[in-house]
Amino acid sequence: MRLLLAALIATSSASAATVAEAHKAAPRADLSQLNDAQRSVFLQVAGDVSNYAGCQDTLLKCLASNVKDAHAVRMAELVAKLASLNASAQVITDMVEKYYDAFDPKKRQSMQEDCPKLGQGPIAIVEFSDYQCPHCAHAAPELEELVLKVRKGKAHLCAKYFPFPNHPRARVASLCAEYAREHGKFWEMNASLFAHQDVLEDEALKGYARDLGLNGDEMLSQAYAGKFDPIIDKSVRQGTIAGVDSTPTLFLDGRQNTLPVLPWFLQFTVDDELQWQKEHGWKFGHESQARK
Repeated sequence: MRLLLAALIATSSASAATVAEAHKAAPRADLSQLNDAQRSVFLQVAGDVSNYAGCQDTLLKCLASNVKDAHAVRMAELVAKLASLNASAQVITDMVEKYYDAFDPKKRQSMQEDCPKLGQGPIAIVEFSDYQCPHCAHAAPELEELVLKVRKGKAHLCAKYFPFPNHPRARVASLCAEYAREHGKFWEMNASLFAHQDVLEDEALKGYARDLGLNGDEMLSQAYAGKFDPIIDKSVRQGTIAGVDSTPTLFLDGRQNTLPVLPWFLQFTVDDELQWQKEHGWKFGHESQARK
C-alpha cells in the first residue's frame, strides 16, 4: 500500500489535451473535472488498455459515440479518477490492468471468515491490518463508513491480524484486540488502538481496556500467557498464503484489492464486485470468466 500511494503522486509530463480535443477522442467519457495534462494522460491510457467487457477493443475506441457498451464508460471513470491524482500513464495502465485481471476466479483467494465482522451485505471485505501501520489507521474509519453507511447492506468487513515483526507493539495490540473481542468490545478496542497507535505500551493498553469497561490487568496477563497466540498466528498464516506483504490488504470475496484504500475507490470496487456477481462474470477477451 505504501508503494501504491507513492506511485500515484508521480506527476506526468504528458502534453496537454483541451476539453474539446478530449471530447472528440472519447465522446462518451466525462473528463470535465480533469485539467489538460490529466486529460492527455487519460487519452494515453485509454488508447493503450483493452476494454474489460462488452466492446472488444481499446477503451478509447469503446468510448466512441456509436458504441453502447456501458462497461467502457465505467472503466473510463476509474481511469479518469486515477488521472486526477496526477499518476503517470504507465502507473495507471499497470494498475487498471491488474485491477480487472484480479476478477478472474482462478486468482481469487479462499478466505475464512473466522474474524470480527462489521456491517451486513453480500460482499465480504477481508482486511489484513497491523496496529502500528499508519495507513491502516487511516483506512479504519473509511472502511467503517463504507460498510455501515455509504454501502450499507451491500458489504461487510472482516478484520484479520497481520502484525509485522518490525512493529514491536503490533502483536501485543492484536492480542489485546482479541481479548476485547472475547468480551464483545472488539470494534471499540480496534478504534482505540488505531487512534493511539503511537502509544501502545502496557500501561496505555490497560488504560484503553479500562475505558471500555474491561480488566486491563487480566487482558495483559492472558495476552502474555499465550491464550490468543493461536488466533493471531492463524491469521498471519492465512495472510501469508494469500500473498499479503503490506497493510492494509483487502480482499473482496477473495479478490485482492489493487486500488488505493480511499473512499471513492472503495465504493467503486464494491459496486464493481456487485455488478460482476450480477452478470455472473465479465468477458475477458473472447472468454467469459464465469463466477464459481
